Amino acid sequence: MASHQLSFAHEYDRWMSKGGPLAAAMRFAMSVPGQILVNTAAFTLPDELKIGPDWRLLDVGCGRAGVARVLADRARLRTAPVGIDASRRMLELAQRDIAVEGGPVVRLAQGTATALPVADESFNLVISGHAFKYLSDEELVDHLRDGRRVLRPGGLFLAWEFAPTASGLLDRWNRWVITREVPIVRLRGFRELRRLAYEAGFDWVQPAGLRPFLLPPIPRVSLLMGKAPEGWEPRIVEGRRVLQYAGS
Repeated sequence: MASHQLSFAHEYDRWMSKGGPLAAAMRFAMSVPGQILVNTAAFTLPDELKIGPDWRLLDVGCGRAGVARVLADRARLRTAPVGIDASRRMLELAQRDIAVEGGPVVRLAQGTATALPVADESFNLVISGHAFKYLSDEELVDHLRDGRRVLRPGGLFLAWEFAPTASGLLDRWNRWVITREVPIVRLRGFRELRRLAYEAGFDWVQPAGLRPFLLPPIPRVSLLMGKAPEGWEPRIVEGRRVLQYAGS
């Protein structure tokens, strides 16, 4: 499975190193100004999630680390966030951006989404933006399971991705738009992602409702997944999944 993800990384390495307007546009989309357009909704997270200065943040598929840098700045994180990407070229660009532009430092590491090179229970928040579409169902469950592994009790995993629509014709157009250089596995809706998240062991899952996303004008799906705090566990009460204190 790692080799599958690395093949995508090699495609990104090639894409980020070539000339032409499409490659230049992609490099811009991965920069901080570009991320403000592509991942606009992510920049409200410090307020939406009440991110505190002592939180530890992991960005999986961080690209040029634009989102992690802005979140670190806005939340005034005391510990540098960690950014992981399978693409060596992306990480080189991220390191150059940090050196040239200054601002918050991001600790960068090369790795795959299904084998995160970080210790158990290290983070309060894991984010994964626009990474799910490159993963098969098996890989996605492994990614979610490993994301849960690195969360502290009570931690959150927030993800967003391009979403399918009710129109097959529109979906084909959207896939063409977002796969100009890198192939895609599939797009999934919230119900399918929720099922896979529970399969991966998350204790609760809900829609994140992130918006707006300005570019490209393609619908997104977002979900917030949680790891139960110590002493709490998920139970089914009147047909609904809820968290209850284990001693109750």
